[in-house]
This record gives sequence, structure tokens and C-alpha cells, in this order.
Amino acid sequence: MNKSRLGRKKRGNIVPRIGLIAGSGRFPLYFAEAAKMSGNEVIAIAIREEASPEIEKLVSEVHWYHIGELQNVIDTFKKADVHRMVMAGKVTKALIFENIHPDKRLMGLLKKVPNMTDTALLGQISEEFVSEGIEVCDSTMFLSVLLPKKGILTERKPTEEETQDIEYGYKIARIVADLDIGQTVVVKNRVTIAVEGIEGTDKAIKRGGELAHGGITVVKVARPKQDMRYD
Repeated sequence: MNKSRLGRKKRGNIVPRIGLIAGSGRFPLYFAEAAKMSGNEVIAIAIREEASPEIEKLVSEVHWYHIGELQNVIDTFKKADVHRMVMAGKVTKALIFENIHPDKRLMGLLKKVPNMTDTALLGQISEEFVSEGIEVCDSTMFLSVLLPKKGILTERKPTEEETQDIEYGYKIARIVADLDIGQTVVVKNRVTIAVEGIEGTDKAIKRGGELAHGGITVVKVARPKQDMRYD
């Protein structure tokens, strides 16, 4: 019998469970800590190509799967009696061009999506979980304290030149996000240096910094109708 279930029985009460699909970065770790502090057992699916081994120290159960194993993920959550879940952390989209060996469930899903944009893919993946009785929750669940307030967060205000770059970059980023290409642009002196594509935010920033030899401004925006279930 699973040890975490024995723990629940001994305490004589029902501890709520939540599933976590963990990608890369610190976000899944922050979520796991916050969910545990809120009295939840976290059942984690760690993406082998992305997730940090640190996740194992923060959850009740962890199961490591490759990115293409959708049916195994669903079966694991159902076996663990998970009825709500979140997706947190980055999954590199470029992996779709690598040898990921999608299972039958994922192959069927890919045939349903009209295109391979993030919105289309994540929306369809969510529908697969919902169809199995697993609610996909807001990724900022338990983490509202980490959401920044409106205003300047740094020790100094942007200079006039930086403010002009921010305003220029914001207009470009909104257009790019509306097209579901990316959410980040890198600008310098009101010139677009780099636009985020499939490589992701970090690499777009690095590329922009190298091309402009530093002194860049990075602008990142939410999608026009950002679904908060997705990181």
C-alpha cells in the first residue's frame, strides 16, 4: 500500500490531494511547498526532460515520465485518487521536434488541435484531463503572495530612455502575444533586437543581449486572453 495513504488513515481524517505536472524552473518547487503548507498532499508527475530532482523532497509521491507519456500521467493521477491538478514550470516546446515517442493518447490529441500553438496544445491537454474527471486548476493556486503588485519593483525608476524602450517594446510584445508566437521581446533604442519564438524566454533574452552587446530592455506580456491554468 502506498505510504502516503497509510499516513492519511492513521491521522483519522482526509487530507486533500492535488496533482502537479512539474516542468523546469523554480515554479513547480514553489507550488509544491505552498500546497503542502496549505495542508495538501501533492502527487507529482515530473517531466524527465525538464523537472528538477529537488521536487522529490517536496511532495508525497513523485512519478517520472517522459513528455510523450500522456496516458501514463492520467492513469497515475486516477490511481492516486487525484481529482484536481495544476501544470507548473516550463516544458520546452522544441521537444516536439525531437524523438519524444508520443503514446497513443497523445497522438490522438495532436490530431485534434488546429495548430501547435501553446494555447491550442495546452487547451486540448486540459480537456483530456477534464474528460477523465480531473479538474485543471489555476497555476497560481496557493501562490498569490508571489504575484507582483502594479508599479516599480526595482530600487530605481527606469530612465527616460528605458521608459521609451518599455513603451515601444510593450506595443510589439502585445502584437506578438496576440499572434501566439511568444510573449517576450528584447529592444534597444526603440529597435526590436529579438522576439521570443520556440526557444523560450531565457534564450530569447540571451540572444538579444548578445546581438545588442548589452544595454537591452526586456518586455514580457500575458497573452490577450491568458488562461491562468497555464504557467
